[in-house]
Amino acid sequence: MSASESETPTFSRRCWADRSEAAAGLLDEQGQNAMKCVTPEYDDFVKSFIATHAADRKPTVKIARKFCDTWPMPKQTTAATIRVAVMDSSFNPPHYCHGAYIECMGITKPKTEDQRQQKVGEGQSLDIDAFLLLLGSLNADKPQQGASLAQRMRMVDMLATTVAAGETSDTWHSWENRDEFDASNLHNMAIGMVNTPRFIDKSQAVRDIVRQEYKGSGMPQVLCFFAMGWDTLIRFFDVKYYGPDYPAEIDQFFAEGGRIAYARRTGFLDSDVEEFFVATRIAPYLCFIYELELPERVKHISSTQVRRAISENSHGVHDTPPRILEYINSSQLYRD
Repeated sequence: MSASESETPTFSRRCWADRSEAAAGLLDEQGQNAMKCVTPEYDDFVKSFIATHAADRKPTVKIARKFCDTWPMPKQTTAATIRVAVMDSSFNPPHYCHGAYIECMGITKPKTEDQRQQKVGEGQSLDIDAFLLLLGSLNADKPQQGASLAQRMRMVDMLATTVAAGETSDTWHSWENRDEFDASNLHNMAIGMVNTPRFIDKSQAVRDIVRQEYKGSGMPQVLCFFAMGWDTLIRFFDVKYYGPDYPAEIDQFFAEGGRIAYARRTGFLDSDVEEFFVATRIAPYLCFIYELELPERVKHISSTQVRRAISENSHGVHDTPPRILEYINSSQLYRD
């Protein structure tokens, strides 16, 4: 099945069957025990996107697959405001920390940074309506290496399947029971690609695609909550990505509906976090920045660490979902 057969195919089945030995064992070097993948192939989708939008100056998001046919609305309803959680990454490869970010945005009640500074306590829920996983065709800091973009899109599909299916047998989830999952909109997922590395441009592209897909009357306000690691949050406010338009473009990002949901990861000092948020230049934006509390068991995970574990055939391969691990194994990825 090619993803190009339908511009926005909807999710109708689990893409991979569960296999306990994949979760329990390490990589089989020859891939002889790997399952055959039944997720869509994204070669045609990626080629079309690159050919059409890679050199396009207009920020563009293209949806590859919807896991809910009413996306971006979770049900056949309309709303004046649509709140979209965006996980934008190179996904090289996807792992449990990516999934935890998505689930924390849908389940937990994070604190805004101004509330944290004032020690007001737990903040409001993000009340996310829809989730969007985006693979970038360009990255401001990372050259393309490892898996191809088409292979990464297949793995993004598998990650979305893992999150949206809400399988209670998976033990890594942020939600505690099926009722908590059902009360969220985590099933309302879409995946796609974006052609720009800067968040201000990504936000514009997400707003455009959400309004394009919106089936209600009128034009909704769109709030885009971008999941960020601590290092990405620091880069977001770095003047080198803006030049003479700093801080005007940051002001524009938040004024037009951009929001940040970040999490502290292993390797960063709390004192550095505190120092960053008391800086005068950050003060105007504190009410737009939300802190997520990731489960401790995923805070150490990074794509770099997973690639190294795969190359060394070490225990770190457990940090990516079995569906993705089996695909990596069968495709002989990250072996060098």
